[in-house]
Amino acid sequence: MAYDKTSVKRLARLDKTLAAWLQDSASERCGTSSRSFRAQFWSFDLIFAVVIFSFAVTILAYSWFNINNQLASSYSPTYIMLQLQEQALSQSLMSPGAPANWQSTVNTLSTTSWTGVSVGIAASALNSSLSASKLYTFMSMANYNYQASKTPLGVAFDYYITVVSTGSANAVSISIGSNPSTNGALAVYAQKMSATLNGIPVVVTVNVWTNAGFALG
Repeated sequence: MAYDKTSVKRLARLDKTLAAWLQDSASERCGTSSRSFRAQFWSFDLIFAVVIFSFAVTILAYSWFNINNQLASSYSPTYIMLQLQEQALSQSLMSPGAPANWQSTVNTLSTTSWTGVSVGIAASALNSSLSASKLYTFMSMANYNYQASKTPLGVAFDYYITVVSTGSANAVSISIGSNPSTNGALAVYAQKMSATLNGIPVVVTVNVWTNAGFALG
């Protein structure tokens, strides 16, 4: 079949128009895909940033809550009294007590005989040597009636006293009172003091504790 020059030119223009349309369509589809990819990328980036920010805010709020509770308890009347009683007990316990021979005046099985007694386990006021007789008398009192033993000890809170030797030879391990670690203590105030018992170096640890809640004054 023969084509004239005019028909050939028309076909050529049609081919060029079709090619241009296909190229524009492909470019448009590519641009749309690229924009969609960028939109997805920014969406994931935004979600990640929000998650990190939320996590940081949660950690900050939790830390502030704990710090606030610690400050509140530290300045509460209960906590202040706990500290004062621990300090007073540490001093009185490492004294001879009153009267100086109080262990000879009490009946460990009769709380009425404990009236007017101030418990101390030091042999004398001149050194850090402990009196074995005073220590074991006090332990018998606490074992017989723990709550009543608080009065001659001079405390209203719970207490736990340990006397433990520092060396491996002639081991000493004595505990008196109620252990805070097994009784749900909410606050414990402790002090350690060096002493000797029958010539054996020991560490006396005084714990005053409570499992009652704190109230701000």
